[in-house]
Amino acid sequence: MGACPTLLAQHSYRGPCSPSKPALEHEPIPVYHPTPSQTRLATQLTEEEQIRIAQRIGLIQHLPKGIFDPGTEPSEKKVKECVICMLDFVYGDPIRFLPCLHIYHVDCIDDWLMRSFTCPSCMEPVDAALLASYETN
Repeated sequence: MGACPTLLAQHSYRGPCSPSKPALEHEPIPVYHPTPSQTRLATQLTEEEQIRIAQRIGLIQHLPKGIFDPGTEPSEKKVKECVICMLDFVYGDPIRFLPCLHIYHVDCIDDWLMRSFTCPSCMEPVDAALLASYETN
């Protein structure tokens, strides 16, 4: 037997292996990176850090998204991979374009940009000035 004591039907024992609340009530607390070298739970962020993270999320959401389509021309059929996760793009994958025109899986680049606001391929900064070129008036 393992470390959990046997539970008998007539007893309502709550030992070290019994959950105190149903598993569905426990939601993971988001982890953020206020700077590339820091990792903190959302509950540990200062108000200023929360504002900066909200602004960064807003900037990321303004970057254009698309769906990966390798095309039909031989020159367009180059095997492309997301340099963050190292997986090949598959037709229909959601992708995000950076101002430098590099593309990545949406989830991969969004997570990357929460840590570092530079392109992982060419290290070009992805900042508000560059994002302004994507705004439509």
